[in-house]
Amino acid sequence: MTVVLGIDTSLTVTGCARVDLCVGAEGQLEALRWETWRARSINDGGTVHGMRRRIRVMLREILALVPDFVDLSVIEGPSMNAKHAALADERSGLRWLLIDQLLARGPVAIVPPATRELLAVGHGFARGTKSAVRKTAVVDAIRAAAPTAHVPDHNVADAIALALAGAHQLGMPSRLNEKQAAAHAKVAWPADSVAA
Repeated sequence: MTVVLGIDTSLTVTGCARVDLCVGAEGQLEALRWETWRARSINDGGTVHGMRRRIRVMLREILALVPDFVDLSVIEGPSMNAKHAALADERSGLRWLLIDQLLARGPVAIVPPATRELLAVGHGFARGTKSAVRKTAVVDAIRAAAPTAHVPDHNVADAIALALAGAHQLGMPSRLNEKQAAAHAKVAWPADSVAA
């Protein structure tokens, strides 16, 4: 069995998705089972000790359902716009502590937010498109692309989009349009995550 993770990190609610792949009747990889969860942490105040605890709780919650070996973990990278400037350092700390833990379990790829969004919905969004519109489009697209996965919110939808990209990288067929294929090809996939 091949295991792929997708993780959309956040200090509040992190979306997590695991897909177990197997060889199907036609000899190609297909999704055997989806598992999704939301890792949560509390805001423990603005002190150094409180932020350290918040990050450690989130890390524990994310890793709670992660197996000892993962064929590929795909994590959403940082958002570089001004809207996400607050707590950017803390989010980066969480992301890199998580990457360190995941690298002990297998290869890791980082996908920028705009690329994850394009891979999910098949197109980019015009500048100024409201966040709620973008999130709804991603949830709808992911529910159609992974109908057996539980998609309670946009955090998990983002994680599933990342897991689907990783599954495609490992050889699971996907219907990617030209823009999606180009975006997928630009991701810095680990050398040991190429389809056999």
